[in-house]
Amino acid sequence: MSGVTAVEAAAFGAELAVYAAAGCWAWRRPGRRSLRLAGTVAAVTGLAVLWGQFAAPTADHPLHGPARAAFEVCWFGAGAAAAIRAATAGSRRDRRRGGPGAEPEGPRTR
Repeated sequence: MSGVTAVEAAAFGAELAVYAAAGCWAWRRPGRRSLRLAGTVAAVTGLAVLWGQFAAPTADHPLHGPARAAFEVCWFGAGAAAAIRAATAGSRRDRRRGGPGAEPEGPRTR
């Protein structure tokens, strides 16, 4: 019986985190709900296709050595960027609308 190692489980968890970050980022983009849904599906599907082609254990065209390292840096970097953008999307939107975190206006002049 072959078990899953802790490293393999952590790698799979990190892969899922990239999908979640990309989906969250795409969903929080401004626009109509149908377009946000299409963008979310496209972002996650695109990342899944790339991972399946080049980085999965059963990849069709597996990368090795420096190419694999570069792919993973870009892959997880994109996930980190998506997570940061998704986390700050609400605060940017609130500042534009005058919600929590908005900068106070100066004295009103007429």
